[in-house]
Amino acid sequence: RKMPEHKRILGPEDTRSPLLFVSEEERGGASKGKKKAVSKFRKDGRKPADIRSLFLNFNMNPHATGSAYLELGSTKVLSSVYGPRESPRREEFIAKGRLNCEFKFASFSCCQRRRHQQNQEEKEYSTVIAEALQRAVLLDKFVKLQFDVNVLVLENAGSALAAALLCASVALATSGVEMYDLPVACSLVKKESTFLLDPAVGEEYNGDLISHDSAVKGSLTVTYLPSCSEVTSLLQYGVLSDGDFQRGMDLCVQGCVKIHRKVKDLLKQHVQDISQVSL
Repeated sequence: RKMPEHKRILGPEDTRSPLLFVSEEERGGASKGKKKAVSKFRKDGRKPADIRSLFLNFNMNPHATGSAYLELGSTKVLSSVYGPRESPRREEFIAKGRLNCEFKFASFSCCQRRRHQQNQEEKEYSTVIAEALQRAVLLDKFVKLQFDVNVLVLENAGSALAAALLCASVALATSGVEMYDLPVACSLVKKESTFLLDPAVGEEYNGDLISHDSAVKGSLTVTYLPSCSEVTSLLQYGVLSDGDFQRGMDLCVQGCVKIHRKVKDLLKQHVQDISQVSL
């Protein structure tokens, strides 16, 4: 006979998955046997080339060298930067600094609960963010030193990787690290014959999910340095033809330029506010 566990809070006897209460459209699923054409406006009222509203807050973590909180539509991301600090002695010598990144979805950020340990997707995103930021930071000036960038997605409403890249970039900027330029990121999906910039959660490409919309053929996520006209990272899912790939790249770069202007204005306003307070 098993003894009752008093230390553990027991759930109700009859439980139901929260996905039962989510409509098929919210999960990105298409109606069975029906193929809907892509309308001029998306479900949230945006045009295909429109980007969701952007909100930034700076220095949210007082214990970090630099930090930022970002909202891209309903996607919410928090990023903190620690360092520069001395690299562990066990590491081999390299004539420039290091930049490490840890990306994580909060357990409550998605429709399905996430585990506390990093899965393969989160490890891949960590590598992509680290490689994209390394090309923007002047690591040659930080020999034997390292930066640690932590990115936490609080709510995933689409384009989580692009939002995480942008938030980590702004956190680096607030930390005072010398950079060639402020890297910005933008995502895109191809749905039938239309390219959708900054896709929401129901528009994203994910071939492993049952709820994946079969009309979405592929996706691109591009990190771009506008001042240098350089692409620092590129991640593609699905299959795109050469022409679609080039078209998608051009649209992502144009989206990055738009986002860069907004972020630049917000950073200028932040610096002006700090200067006024100091006076």
